[in-house]
Amino acid sequence: MEGFNPKVITEYFAPEGRMAASIPGYRYREEQVNLAESITNAFIDQEFLVSEAGTGVGKTYAYLIPAILWAQEQKEKVVISTRTRALQQQLTEKDIPDMKKVLGTEFVFVEAKGRENFLCWNKYMRIVAGRKRLEPEERRFIEAILRWAEDTKSGDRKELTLDSSLMNKWGIVAADRKSCLRDSCPYSDKCFRLKMLKSLEKADIIVTNHALLLSDMLVENSILPKYSYLIIDEAHTFDREAFDHLSLRFSQSDINETLQLLFTRDKQGEHGYLQYLRKKYPGFSSLFTEIVDLSDSSSKILQNFFNVLKKSLTDKDYSYTRVLQWQDQETKWMLKAMDLYLEWQNSIILLISKLNSLNDEIKETEEGNELENILQSLSEYSYEASVIMEENIDQQDKITWLECERGQVVAVASSELDAGQVLHERLYSKLESLVMVSATLAIEESFDYFLTRSGLNTFKGDDRVNTLLQQSPFNYEQQARMFIINDIPEPGERSFAETVAGVLENLFLIMGGQVLVLFTARSQLKDVAAILRPDCDLNDIRLLVQYEDGEFRHLVDEFIHTPRSVLMGLETFWEGIDLKGEILKCVVIIRLPFRPPTDPYCSAADRYCRLQNKNGFQHFMLPDAAVRFKQGTGRLIRSEEDRGLVVVLDSRLEKKNYGRVFKNSIPIKDVLLLETKQLPEYIKEFLKK
Repeated sequence: MEGFNPKVITEYFAPEGRMAASIPGYRYREEQVNLAESITNAFIDQEFLVSEAGTGVGKTYAYLIPAILWAQEQKEKVVISTRTRALQQQLTEKDIPDMKKVLGTEFVFVEAKGRENFLCWNKYMRIVAGRKRLEPEERRFIEAILRWAEDTKSGDRKELTLDSSLMNKWGIVAADRKSCLRDSCPYSDKCFRLKMLKSLEKADIIVTNHALLLSDMLVENSILPKYSYLIIDEAHTFDREAFDHLSLRFSQSDINETLQLLFTRDKQGEHGYLQYLRKKYPGFSSLFTEIVDLSDSSSKILQNFFNVLKKSLTDKDYSYTRVLQWQDQETKWMLKAMDLYLEWQNSIILLISKLNSLNDEIKETEEGNELENILQSLSEYSYEASVIMEENIDQQDKITWLECERGQVVAVASSELDAGQVLHERLYSKLESLVMVSATLAIEESFDYFLTRSGLNTFKGDDRVNTLLQQSPFNYEQQARMFIINDIPEPGERSFAETVAGVLENLFLIMGGQVLVLFTARSQLKDVAAILRPDCDLNDIRLLVQYEDGEFRHLVDEFIHTPRSVLMGLETFWEGIDLKGEILKCVVIIRLPFRPPTDPYCSAADRYCRLQNKNGFQHFMLPDAAVRFKQGTGRLIRSEEDRGLVVVLDSRLEKKNYGRVFKNSIPIKDVLLLETKQLPEYIKEFLKK
């Protein structure tokens, strides 16, 4: 086609082209042009493209221009999916509006979000009418949003600028699947989510997130409009998110919460929806009594079921997950648990039957709508429990695990061993063209691991998948150095936390703050933070610790705006933080980021490798950790002007043969092996340059 070809696309990126004329600070980058050209060819040839675009390449603009022009010329919708809300917001509030200036043309883009982002008018009106009892904090929240709720055109929570203590109450007015009355809702004409879904039909570009994209896949494309062209940004986590989305969960708290909507008894008396109905329909008194008895019985059996599962735990399972193995099937506790599960299933089926009888009597009323929601939730819980406990638990291609909190089993869950196969069948096979892009996909310049995990191997065999590696344009030789410390004790040794804290304290003082410290274990983070905090206070260094000093966004904001600050965190902080300039001068990695074997995702991958007669460490644990290491070190250099240090306190990076995989996968090549006592001197020398 004449109007859409690589030459036309690349002209936008030329040194004197439209990008340079419209985007302040634009720099011509050959890597960006190569990526845009490859995406253009993928659309034209109806192929798949997997690309790593290193930090600074400008991948967002590289895919936006081809996507928008293709959507316009072909009258085809292009869906762009991101992992993080931050990037989704950046696309819709900055990058895509920028493209309107660059292209000089009008096009329609819409942001597709999950329903929990929208105000539910039915919930809101029930509260305003006084039909829901509110706690004092909830009342303050409602007072704070009254004017916004009456005026908003979108109903999107992002319009609110309330502090986090109030926004924590958003759930009382948020749309949710369980309480949605669907076609029976008296306010369906004001439903903000429906308005958003309708607006998608007119869009050229749809910006969504991985969670909604995967939800749409699971419900046979009944959320998003039909599309054949998909761009997945931040693609390095896509198979993990697919694993999570494909999982089923049999949760005690979820079921009890729904049963308590029906009926609950405390010191103040009896409460719940049945009590309300009992007063309104006194003629059904005996049916109400049966339902209450069944609800009580179901809760007790469920409690016994989870108590029996607790017998399988050891101390180390206190707040983690326990993956069930085939040998667990014949243990006394599992046999007893299965008996109790079947008893619970019979009880819940009988309860659903009685509730259906009640619903038949009142379904034409408003009360019937709400009862139908409770019925639907209980039916879904019963179905998911049956799939987990009667099918998945002993299937080779599934994995089942117990979720534990404070020494109690709180849920049984299961998922696919190979999420990639499901993605292949239910998503990729329906597409004309797919672009998957991230700053961290390749391991030692190979895409094999990503293609396997993401379910793209078949397409690779059919020559339909092309790969493109575009390194960061930054000058890492001048901008970054990595120190590996070779004499830190192992985590199991008593002196580990004290030694790490000592190294960090010296480093903080020399750097004057502006350090990001990445941990892999919460217990280590907690122990080291406890040792460091008094000394940091004495030396006027603001210590910001995950789980102790606030939520993710608050901690990042505090780090940005507070001089002499240090940020310490776990997995969330290994990626998605963009701190340019003097804000971040040093990244410390405490241990190489291997996942714990108790992680169900990790266990599923290992089991899948064994079924394929492959080594789990070589084919999953190592490449997975290398990608995460690449993400962590990638927090440091975010622009041409940045300069800084990576300090790794794990000598395995140097001493183990597999250390080369980590080192060969990152752009920092200036690496020195040091003892702890040498570190201060080398840091000072680096800072002088």
